[in-house]
Amino acid sequence: MKFFPSALWGRLRRPAPCNPPPAGRAPATPHLLEWIRSGAPMAGCDLSGADLRGIVLDGVDLSGALLERADMRGASLRGTLLRHALLTGALLDGADCSGAQFDGACLDASRAEHARLCGASLRGVRANDAGWPGADLSDACLDEFVAVGITLSHAVLDRSRATAMVLLDARAESSRWRGARWDKVLALRAHLPRADFRQTRLRACALNGADLGGSTWQYAELEALQAAAGTDWHGAVLRGVRAVDSNFHGARLAGADLSGGRFVRTDFGSADLSGTSLDGAHFPFCSLIGARLQQARASGADFARSICRRGDFAGAATEGARFAWPGIATGDLSLVSRLATGVPCAAGR
Repeated sequence: MKFFPSALWGRLRRPAPCNPPPAGRAPATPHLLEWIRSGAPMAGCDLSGADLRGIVLDGVDLSGALLERADMRGASLRGTLLRHALLTGALLDGADCSGAQFDGACLDASRAEHARLCGASLRGVRANDAGWPGADLSDACLDEFVAVGITLSHAVLDRSRATAMVLLDARAESSRWRGARWDKVLALRAHLPRADFRQTRLRACALNGADLGGSTWQYAELEALQAAAGTDWHGAVLRGVRAVDSNFHGARLAGADLSGGRFVRTDFGSADLSGTSLDGAHFPFCSLIGARLQQARASGADFARSICRRGDFAGAATEGARFAWPGIATGDLSLVSRLATGVPCAAGR
């Protein structure tokens, strides 16, 4: 599956461009506000290593500015323009960047602990190895956001929007993404235990190798999701999830709650579903070939249009569950059990 244009891959490790070129070093910090009030141009200025703690730069145009290792802890950057700015190693802890525009900026190795980035635009931003624990990115735009090894532990990204985002090896335990919209997002090997994805919508995304243990996905919509072998969903809550054309082949879902979910044309082959709750779940046109469902609770579940060959239902509670097999007129659990153990039986018996 092709997720991203080749130009995006080139930005994963190469330095991001900084345009326009710097217009010269800005004056010392004590005189900076006076310089701004005088109407002097700020775009492209060199503020590398500057002490800007607590400074107010709301709405200022710092496009293309050099802010490497600048200390902006507690600064106010509400609505500030930082397009294509170089913010490598910058300190933004506790800064208020609500509504700021970082499009095309480089934030590699930056720190933004508990920073406010609500409604910020981070299109095309690169933030490899950045540390943003506890940051608030609610309603942020993250299109083509590239962040290999970023830390987003306990961060809030409710209603954020992301197309072609890259979060390889991200650490985002207990992060919150309620109502987020992901389109063609690559989050391989992401560390997302106890993350909250309630009512999210993911389309053509890849979570292979991710740690999603104890994560919450109630009423999420998953379309063409890739979360196969190596993806750990143990203890995850997926009640009421709607998944279409998705791939959980070989994934670990032991102890997960999939009750009331609807999974259409989804592959659970060889997946570990032991101890899961599948009560009232529907699996039209799904594959559960070789799936392990020992001790699962599947009361009222509908497997009638699924393929369950070699599935292990040992100890499963299946009161009221429906089973059928292609070419067999009537299917029930006893038939499934015989097929699972390789005992031959005639159609219709």
